[in-house]
Parts: sequence; C-alpha cells; structure tokens
Amino acid sequence: MTDNEMIEALLDIVDDTRTETPNRTEALVVRGYAAKTGRRSFRPTNAGWNLLGERGRRFDVD
Repeated sequence: MTDNEMIEALLDIVDDTRTETPNRTEALVVRGYAAKTGRRSFRPTNAGWNLLGERGRRFDVD
C-alpha cells in the first residue's frame, strides 16, 4: 500500500460522503494508522492524522 493509497483510505474513514474499502481500512489498522472503535467503525490514530496533516501543511518561511 503506497502513501497515496493510505491517504485515500484515511479520507474514506473521516469523510462521510466517501465509502470505506474494507481491505484498505484493515490494512490501516495493521499499520497503526487507524483503530477499530466499534463493530464496523474506525477512526484514525494520531499517526493517521499526522500522515494526513503532512500532505496539507504549508512550508513556513520565517
């Protein structure tokens, strides 16, 4: 699973308009980027949020 695929899978979890892919979601759990919160619900872990955040973060120039 590439970084882009992991980001897409994380977006599937956090965005209500997107549909989760069970195989990708389980792969995120194994890698530590998502945690199971119920029978069929998942949430990103701190590592998952950090992976999402790094892609959108601007370069700061001081």
